[in-house]
Amino acid sequence: MTKTNLTLFGSALLLLCMPLAAHADGRIKGTGGVSSISGAGGGGLTPWAVLTSHSTREEWGGSVFLTTANVDDFTLDVAGAGFNYKDRIEVSYARQNFTIKANDARISQDIVGLKYRLAGDLLYGTVPQIVIGAEHHSLRDPATARAVGARKTHGTDVYVSTARAWIDGIANRTTMLNVNLRYSTANQFGLLGHGGDDMGSRLHLEAAAGVFLTRSLVVGAEYRHKSDNLSALNEESATDVFVAWLPSKRFSVTAAWVDLGEIAGAADQTGFYLSIQGTL
Repeated sequence: MTKTNLTLFGSALLLLCMPLAAHADGRIKGTGGVSSISGAGGGGLTPWAVLTSHSTREEWGGSVFLTTANVDDFTLDVAGAGFNYKDRIEVSYARQNFTIKANDARISQDIVGLKYRLAGDLLYGTVPQIVIGAEHHSLRDPATARAVGARKTHGTDVYVSTARAWIDGIANRTTMLNVNLRYSTANQFGLLGHGGDDMGSRLHLEAAAGVFLTRSLVVGAEYRHKSDNLSALNEESATDVFVAWLPSKRFSVTAAWVDLGEIAGAADQTGFYLSIQGTL
């Protein structure tokens, strides 16, 4: 984990610890998800149709997180924070630092996210929870993206997401399902810029499912379809299988096995993922 990411995490944590009046504690534990690699509330690889923290429609809440993913030839370190206003609007930020192990070269980008709950509820009523969201990517180190033929070194993804949780789901356990449809031209999550000389599909399907084995332990999986815009570099979908431990509403730890497919000509990039989150 880089010194910059630790500094960002510490600063955000101090802000969350300030003695303000309307801290969130109202919703059921786990209904805010964890923090994705883009900073938005959800899973690890993808945002979900949930808003970070446990704030109700009368409260605000926030979260901070640190994440590391270590695959065969690369590492990805992420630090960020999210803010939830009255369970309606989420604003998030993440700093990603991607390291190439062979030469210790690094690519960094900032991601600013916005999410708005349109309708429905995760647990109650007949309509599932539906949100729309946007994530703006801006590379701090654009040279690699330009070298591989990316059209832009910044870009914005937009998505619509829907989620539903059933308290009496699989094996009588609380079960959650989430589906996203994303419009994106990002190469490797935006780390290699946006667009290219061989533009693939701009619409991407993402899905996630999780089951609460206990009130504090969740297992599940995610799938994220990615762009394939560069003729010189193949890009494949990403998947993970995760376990999340939520001992309280204030803290969570998520571990996963991840398969990121081919990255920058290096095939079969698999490894582990670990994330910690503090929530207010």
